[in-house]
Amino acid sequence: MLGFIRREWGDKFRSKLNWTKKGNWHLTLKFLGDVQGQKVSDLKQFMIDLDVRSFFIQGSGAGFFGSKGVYRVIWLGLKNDVKALIGLAGKIDHSLEDMGFEREKRPFRGHLTLARVKYFYKDDPWDQLADYLSNQDWPIFEVKSVVLWKSTLNPSGPSYEVICKAEA
Repeated sequence: MLGFIRREWGDKFRSKLNWTKKGNWHLTLKFLGDVQGQKVSDLKQFMIDLDVRSFFIQGSGAGFFGSKGVYRVIWLGLKNDVKALIGLAGKIDHSLEDMGFEREKRPFRGHLTLARVKYFYKDDPWDQLADYLSNQDWPIFEVKSVVLWKSTLNPSGPSYEVICKAEA
């Protein structure tokens, strides 16, 4: 679906948009930053012990992250069992504080990153894109696992490697 959106909207923007690559969509529950040594082992044990219950979510609503009206991210919001999603993110955030990871200061806002904005032009059709994305019939999908990813930034974009997975 994202390929269709990219083809439909890509030439309507002067801004440079780097769309999320197929297979790289993910929902970040907690960003950990650079983790080394014993903490990696501790995180693996945490994942083994993590109680994951499946639930269903669906894309709904869209918007932009950025400051001072300069957008940096195009995102897709979520609906359906968002309470379960928020609860899972909160449980992870609270539990990882005991391992030395700082608690999140802002409330959790579950979203999927659709694109990153590399060069921003204010006059692009931002509101129309948000309306279009908000009015799509996004598929419902089951959340049935939590994955600890290692991400590596490359000139061509991020690559991801599974470190450990907790499943429902």
